[in-house]
Amino acid sequence: MRVEDKAETADTPDAFLTALGESLKGKEGVDVGMADILRTHILKVDPAQNAVTQAKDAIVKLASERANPPEPEVAND
Repeated sequence: MRVEDKAETADTPDAFLTALGESLKGKEGVDVGMADILRTHILKVDPAQNAVTQAKDAIVKLASERANPPEPEVAND
């Protein structure tokens, strides 16, 4: 059974949202980092009251990390 099928046949809202989050991460062309942020902060039966703020902060952090990747270490031979 595909993950998408599990999301469609989930018995509870929590199971549905969990399957949906995992399904997003497995789809071609989907940004895994963004899908993980959605799964962690938004796709919850009872999200935190500040879930949108938490998601926004995580997106800003992800964007900053991507804009400034760490410099590769050069071996001194």
